[in-house]
Amino acid sequence: MRKLILWIAGVILSVSGYSQVSADIGLWGGASGYLGDIEDRTTLVPSTLPVLGGFFRYNYNQRASMRFMILWGNVEARGPVQGYSWSFEKKPMDLSLQAEINYLKYAIGNKKAWFTSYLTAGVGVMNYGVNQDSMMNIGTFNPYHPLYGIESSGASNKPVTTLTLPFGMGFKFSAGKRLEIGVEYQMRKLFNDKLDDLDDPLATWLEKDADGKITKKITYTDFYHNNDWTGFLGLHLTYKIYWGGIPCPAYDLKQ
Repeated sequence: MRKLILWIAGVILSVSGYSQVSADIGLWGGASGYLGDIEDRTTLVPSTLPVLGGFFRYNYNQRASMRFMILWGNVEARGPVQGYSWSFEKKPMDLSLQAEINYLKYAIGNKKAWFTSYLTAGVGVMNYGVNQDSMMNIGTFNPYHPLYGIESSGASNKPVTTLTLPFGMGFKFSAGKRLEIGVEYQMRKLFNDKLDDLDDPLATWLEKDADGKITKKITYTDFYHNNDWTGFLGLHLTYKIYWGGIPCPAYDLKQ
């Protein structure tokens, strides 16, 4: 056990000794995509709807970073659901905390490590409004849905907050001593099914035998029948604000 503790301590000290701690802020802009219960949506191809945001990134070294990110914009879709036309339009607010892992060694302003591809993953939350009246229309194509027959509550845009699993990939390069330009694509797996105002429209249906006699009523409420995803494709402009114990105006002293 003592040898294990000494080995772990040695690894931590060696990593900290070679780390190049820094911090950045960035602006993000792009477009959104949707994948869910609307049937003609089979890929998360972004639309022309604008999405804006920003992030704060803390770089532990040239390989690993942690970022806090906020995105706000438009998500919408139109298409068939069980032969019926359906549409929605939302303006979700997305917050996430993500690890960012560089494929190559990278640092803004470093001429020997000035570009890399990278992966991101983490946890987050998304907030958006749900059209309660629209959700009750599920009964037009699934009369066995739990919402069918419920009277309107008058809450036409009820706010909902759900957990998300964000992940993505990108490419970035240093455009000067303190500037970075990058492009990335991120996805969000939502932990509820209400983004498209459908709330798992096929969650409840009837199983029938060959004679058409009802044999079983089936209801699914688990995570695997949650179909809503979002995708975000965009560009970001990043500015280095901190390098080690020295603020950016003195950054040249570190080169």
